[in-house]
Amino acid sequence: MLKNKTIRMIGIDLDGTLLTRNKVLTPAGRKALEKAVQAGMVVVPVTGRPFTGVPEEVLAIPGIRYVITSNGANTYDLEAGKVLRKEHLPHSLAREILRQAPGQDVIREIFLKGIGYHDPRTQKMLEARFSIAPPILAYINRSRRIVPDFEELLSDPTAHVENISLMFPSQEARDIVFDRLLKLEDHNKNLPIQILRPWKTDLEITHINADKWLALKDLADRLDISAEEIMALGDGDNDRPMLREAGYSVAMGNAPDFVKVTADFCTLDNENDGAAAAICAVLEGM
Repeated sequence: MLKNKTIRMIGIDLDGTLLTRNKVLTPAGRKALEKAVQAGMVVVPVTGRPFTGVPEEVLAIPGIRYVITSNGANTYDLEAGKVLRKEHLPHSLAREILRQAPGQDVIREIFLKGIGYHDPRTQKMLEARFSIAPPILAYINRSRRIVPDFEELLSDPTAHVENISLMFPSQEARDIVFDRLLKLEDHNKNLPIQILRPWKTDLEITHINADKWLALKDLADRLDISAEEIMALGDGDNDRPMLREAGYSVAMGNAPDFVKVTADFCTLDNENDGAAAAICAVLEGM
């Protein structure tokens, strides 16, 4: 599979990639990461989740020192207990983005200091939306806090906005707001935002430099690892930058076609340990 390539770093997405549909790290997935660490690779979870949403069983794998969260907004050094890199939205811009998505049928969340925040109305909507998916609801309850509104958070100058998540009742409703945000960008060419469409009814908005690849490459530079020595695995729109730019990239079998075409290779889906299979194949081929 890999000829004349040396892999020294693995950047791996969590949801839809390392984790199953039920948000489980399988024994095969854990074993593959442990083998990669033992082989001397720097294994980095690279996720859209806030830090509080990263599963403990992933963080507990010996040798995992670095974690990239909120689609590249924060890079954590667990051993040193500090944030190495952060790219956050200004509070005034966060307020403007939220104003572009009015309505009682829109789910709005903001992520600050590794935690997601929403109001009581949103909590009830999320419980209704994911009532048939207990693992997702458990993840939400673990990583979110309920606040009366966002203004108190946005009035705190130390509370930097990592990510804004918007969920809509339909794709049509999402696309209306997506177009509004694009027009907002057109009116201000210096607007530092990146708009992601992780699901057909959802939007995620981050700082333009809160990008999985930019964060992963920054960490690699700090560790004197070249782009050619990085393996990236993912399944979503937010994974495409690192799938395009990494020296070796793998799309999951469950990824949509527009993601698969950005990768060098396609593996099995996340229900069949596709990430583990790809990592083990690389280890065997080196």
